[in-house]
Amino acid sequence: MNSYTSKICHNCGFESESPFQYCPNCGQKNTDGKITLSALWAEFKDAVFNIESRTWRTLKNLFIPGRLTVEYFSGRHRQYLHPLRLLLATSVLFIIAMSFQEFQSATNHSYNVKDRILKNYERQRLYRVLVSITDSTHKIFPQQQTQIITDTILTALNDSLRNLLFESGNKFANKYGDKYGDSIDVNHYASFGSKGIERISKRDFLNMDEEELAAVYKKEASILDRLILKQKVKLIKDESKLSAALIGHSTWAFLLMMPCLALVLYLLYIRRRYFYVEHLIFAFHFQAFSFIVLTFLIAGIDIFPRWIFLMFGAITWVYLFISMLQVYKQSRVKTLLKSLLFSISYGGLFVLLLIGTIFISFILL
Repeated sequence: MNSYTSKICHNCGFESESPFQYCPNCGQKNTDGKITLSALWAEFKDAVFNIESRTWRTLKNLFIPGRLTVEYFSGRHRQYLHPLRLLLATSVLFIIAMSFQEFQSATNHSYNVKDRILKNYERQRLYRVLVSITDSTHKIFPQQQTQIITDTILTALNDSLRNLLFESGNKFANKYGDKYGDSIDVNHYASFGSKGIERISKRDFLNMDEEELAAVYKKEASILDRLILKQKVKLIKDESKLSAALIGHSTWAFLLMMPCLALVLYLLYIRRRYFYVEHLIFAFHFQAFSFIVLTFLIAGIDIFPRWIFLMFGAITWVYLFISMLQVYKQSRVKTLLKSLLFSISYGGLFVLLLIGTIFISFILL
């Protein structure tokens, strides 16, 4: 049997006239600060596996359109996770799914642009060496049989090289459009809207870093043009950097999106006398549900047929419509129109933030 001798809560500093098991002020269990393994496991089990815990109660109500927001507006806050904490937790799941999918993609296609350029460069250099040797051989041994042999060797190597560059079964090679020659077109690998051809010697690309390349190929260019070239070279040499940056910045993009969505809701329901923060809570809850759906879809992107994605897109919109109907209590017609306007605003904001995220990720490579 446990005995409680402390009259002071170590969490909030509340002092009682008699020892207590749980603090009357903050509710924390009376403890001397030492945590046993059994106590830690009990807290974890209560938080994760207890179906009446705040986590499970929050998720259960989140999947019922509008229920969690209505509950929160009713003043029942402590029963559920804080809206911002819920949004952050679901965004972590979303990021994990994206990171895992990126890892799967990288390990499956085993394609590296820099390595491929290096192989092409080495093969072409070997081909030129063989041509030089062949010319010398013809001078020493001008017989027709010797020429047939050397031509056969050159033709075989040339066909192998061209097959590598033009007829590869690797879909990523075809996507990047490897070219035969001594230079590469940087814009072909990472254009980002750039027009025209921007050639760099394969030898320079392989032996110089981005600073040296910018100094040689953009000597008279502006600071911005030099920066863009350096970032393109970084991306080509290690394309995984952009993916990692995009994943890292995506959470901030969605968080920035929330106040904008709340403003859209505020304007749509400006005559309903809701506070701005109430619209923000609705946006948090809707985005948390969207994160869970996106996590599920991204995790199975290589398994699910296309109609699954369309179906879940429709489910998400229906969820939004019912949520707005339950929370804002307007007619179906008005709610339908406002949910469509909200969806258009959501899509527009998403595209703008996506473009901004890609640009920032590219600049900060």
